[in-house]
Amino acid sequence: MYLTDFAPVREKGGPADAEAAQELTRLAWEHPKVALWELPGGPPAVPLSGDPAGWFRFAMEAPFAAYARKYGKPGWADKTPHYVHHVDYLLGVWPDARVVVLVRDGRDVALSLKKMPFGPNNAWAAAQWWARGVRAGRKAVERDPDRVVCVRYEDIVADPEGEVGKLCSFLGLRFEPEMLDLQRVDRSRIVPDQVAWFPTIFEGIGSDAVERWRREMSPRDQRTFAWLAGEELAANGYEPGPSEPVSERRAKWLHRQNQFLRNVNFVRLRIFQERGRELRFALERRIRDPYRGSR
Repeated sequence: MYLTDFAPVREKGGPADAEAAQELTRLAWEHPKVALWELPGGPPAVPLSGDPAGWFRFAMEAPFAAYARKYGKPGWADKTPHYVHHVDYLLGVWPDARVVVLVRDGRDVALSLKKMPFGPNNAWAAAQWWARGVRAGRKAVERDPDRVVCVRYEDIVADPEGEVGKLCSFLGLRFEPEMLDLQRVDRSRIVPDQVAWFPTIFEGIGSDAVERWRREMSPRDQRTFAWLAGEELAANGYEPGPSEPVSERRAKWLHRQNQFLRNVNFVRLRIFQERGRELRFALERRIRDPYRGSR
């Protein structure tokens, strides 16, 4: 998420010169997220000639380029759901980039997020959070279909080789069957602090997580989700099912519950798990969040 942490620099027209660009590169290199990558050496030297756009791109890309070199890769990618609301910004920084918007049934997403120390904490909040992200992704595809594509998680599960093959064509990559062998991936690539967030990633591609909501989500939560995000579910090929309006009184209670648990999780993650290393950036993200405090 560090790419948006430094967005205010670009919004103000910076960095103004090579010296400021070198300092920005250092700050990106030392960002708490990047520090976990254990990159060799220090930040690279910034080109003396250039312009604010080029210097900013260099500073933001330097850690990724170093990480790719560390593992002998010719390119890099970043999977961060938060970025679905910042596609225009990212394409402004990297005009040649390609963006993949991955959509999954929001009810399954809600179940997964309940196990994480971030994100919405009940079906009422998750439905609105998911619907906002889906709408943002759809608008990004509509604005820039040559650089942004949308794919469903369930379609990849049903036909991994076919769907990943199509994605590779879009991304200008050569498809290789080994791309699907998640069981053989080096498990040390996930930093220790986040291992618990990916309990099944090395089990390979399977259908066990598809439509978990039918088995694990309460009927009332299913109806609440359909009421708040039924249009987005249907638009993406998911069966909304029956819906139930949420009364104003219940909405207020669910809002308070979600906010309370969100704050508890924030403290648990940022203070105790991360030992405060990313607290400043996390607080700034919450302040800049356009949906902060909303229902």
